[in-house]
Parts: sequence; C-alpha cells; structure tokens
Amino acid sequence: MRMWLAAIREESRYLGIAAVVFITSTIAGFANGDAILESMKQMGIMDQLEQVMGSISKEPTFANAFSIIFLNNLLASLKMIAFGLLLGIIPFMAMLTNGMVLGVVLDAAAKSSGQHPLAIFVGKVLPHGVLELPAIILAAAIGIRLGMAGWRRFLAMLVPGRREGSIQEWKGIRARLPRLILIIALLLAVAAVVESGLIVSGMQ
Repeated sequence: MRMWLAAIREESRYLGIAAVVFITSTIAGFANGDAILESMKQMGIMDQLEQVMGSISKEPTFANAFSIIFLNNLLASLKMIAFGLLLGIIPFMAMLTNGMVLGVVLDAAAKSSGQHPLAIFVGKVLPHGVLELPAIILAAAIGIRLGMAGWRRFLAMLVPGRREGSIQEWKGIRARLPRLILIIALLLAVAAVVESGLIVSGMQ
C-alpha cells in the first residue's frame, strides 16, 4: 500500500494540473450548457455517449453494462497515458472535454428535472464518480507527466547537464507506471460495478 501511495504522490503536481483543468471546465460547461451542448452535438461527442447507453439498453444486464462501462473507461484512460507522449496535449484536452461534458450533463439534468445540480451530482454522479473521476484524473496526470518528461528528454539531448536528471526521471516513471495503471484499473472496476448496478436497477 505504501508503494502505491508513494507512486501517486510522485504525480501530485500533475494530478493538481489535471484536477484544476477538469474542475474549471466542468464549471464552464455548466455555466454555458446550452451553447456547449450544441457544439458537442455538432462534434459528435454526445452521439458517442448515446451509443454507449444504447448498447447497454439493448442488453440491460449487469454483466453487459459492467463490461461496456469498464472497458470504455479503461481504454480512454490508457489512451490518455499513451498519447501523453505527444507533449501531454491529448490528456490535457481530454480533461477539458470530460469536464465540459459533465458540466453540460448536470446543466441539462437540472433544467429537465428541476433539481439542484449539486443534488444531482451527489445522487447520480458521486456514487461511482468518487472512484471513477480520480482514476481518470490520475490517467491524465500520468499522460501530462509523460509529455513533460519527453520534452525534458529532448532538452537533455541538447544540454548535457540535464541528461542524468532525465535518465533518473524516466527510470522512476518506468518503475511507477505498472502500479499506477493497476490502481487506475482497480478504481475503474469498482466504479463500474457501482454504476452498472445503478443503471440496471434504474432500467427495471
């Protein structure tokens, strides 16, 4: 457990960056829900969400819902990590988009139900989001770290004095990465169990 916590602490700076981007974009998405919703529809983002829910609705079993939710979230997380090597741009943009989607959904749900958005967040999102959101933010943080480490590696090729620091950084990343990915997978699996249960029970 200590080794897992130590691995997470090493990414604390990038966790902070990813969390700030996510929270800020969520607030922006909620504050400008209608305009952003229309843009997301044009970009096909909402269609992707509807396809996921449609796949679950066709076979509303716990096993189907779990496999769809878990695999989609795990794949998205692994993509953020892998594509983070491109200077961390893709995980940064993923946090921006995911935050806006959450804000837009909260805004639309509040308007249609008449409930306070905080009540919707606590009742509908938090039961699984308390694990899912940290996992996704951690994946983005790792992706951003890889992007910055890649940039520092490039600079180290130009400035010999930076070489040893870059080598040690990459050694640390390689040592931590398996643990961090396992943490993300476990958090997403438990979150998918909770979310699948809520979705299936709501469809019955």
